[in-house]
Amino acid sequence: MRRLFVLVLAIGIWLTGVPAAAAVNQMLVPCGDSPAFVQRMNNAPEGYYYTKPFEAYSSELLCGEDGLPHLPLDRLDRAVDVMIPIALFLYIAGFIGWSGRSYLQASNQSKTPEMMEIFINPPLAIQSLIKGLLWPVLALQEFLSGQLTAKDEEIPISPR
Repeated sequence: MRRLFVLVLAIGIWLTGVPAAAAVNQMLVPCGDSPAFVQRMNNAPEGYYYTKPFEAYSSELLCGEDGLPHLPLDRLDRAVDVMIPIALFLYIAGFIGWSGRSYLQASNQSKTPEMMEIFINPPLAIQSLIKGLLWPVLALQEFLSGQLTAKDEEIPISPR
């Protein structure tokens, strides 16, 4: 019950928080207007792989004083450009971890868990990979049921 209260409280605080004011970015200018970027573009060698990117950057991106394109995160559409790869990374890392965790838990239930760690059991591995696809749901389910975390009494304390 206490965990559920903490979860509801955290979600409530997260949803009712005051959003941060978005500052207008005054340090970056369109790359076509940046003297350092124009100088870099003029000094670049001739060729398709140099001219096309510079043309695209000059019309689409913002550059700093160094003349290099930057990705400002002061607008929501730019933040989404960063959040999608972060979410994909977290999902894939969780998938790998949850699949391995479920395989080890299932192998520990067998008669020879050490051998199942050395010689992988393909049907069990495939079953663990399928479970790994649903890892966010399974993790939330185990967290709410108390299986994901250990109780304070179960954690050993050093006798120092």
